[in-house]
Amino acid sequence: MKKCIFLLFFLLPGSSLFAQHSMADLFSGKAKVVFLGVDFTHAHYVGKAGFTDPSAIKNQHINSWNTLIEAEPKKFSLEKPLKLKSDQYESDVADMVNLNKKSAEVEGHISEEAKAITEAQVKQYVSQYNLSEKSGIGVVYIAENLNKNEERMTAWVTFIDLSTKNVLHTELMEGKAGGFGFRNYWAGAIYNINKQVGSNYKKWSKQMM
Repeated sequence: MKKCIFLLFFLLPGSSLFAQHSMADLFSGKAKVVFLGVDFTHAHYVGKAGFTDPSAIKNQHINSWNTLIEAEPKKFSLEKPLKLKSDQYESDVADMVNLNKKSAEVEGHISEEAKAITEAQVKQYVSQYNLSEKSGIGVVYIAENLNKNEERMTAWVTFIDLSTKNVLHTELMEGKAGGFGFRNYWAGAIYNINKQVGSNYKKWSKQMM
């Protein structure tokens, strides 16, 4: 009878076979961390002169900005910013690549005015993700504005309990853009957001342990 009750618990809707995590588990090294990449499905592109080829952005650059995370791990890894050991960290951007290909809108999101994403919206977006990773803590950057006028990208750096898709922490950060060529220019902003994550690590660990 006890076995039946045990099995029934894990078959109930919303139940999980995986342990749930908190931010304290990240700082104590008790949780694997997966960098999921950048979600561009709600991004706005500010400064029309800087975004003259929306088709290339949608069909080429958005993909490359994510695949760089895996292609150039020394530059784009979150292992050092989050003070993780190599066996505690991995990157898996496939879900964000697929989501962006399916849902990212560029041409209709180019304007001269920045748009804001709220924390409540971040949680709503995350709840709708279809994630292949089911265990550990995921980190996703939900891009808000790629602002050519101000030469920076803003994104919500979001930590997710992968077993429940609950948002553990989210914070709006910005990274200065820079680099040769369109792809590298905005990849530079992602790199600088990674550095901001590293700069915030000590503050977060004190607040959330």
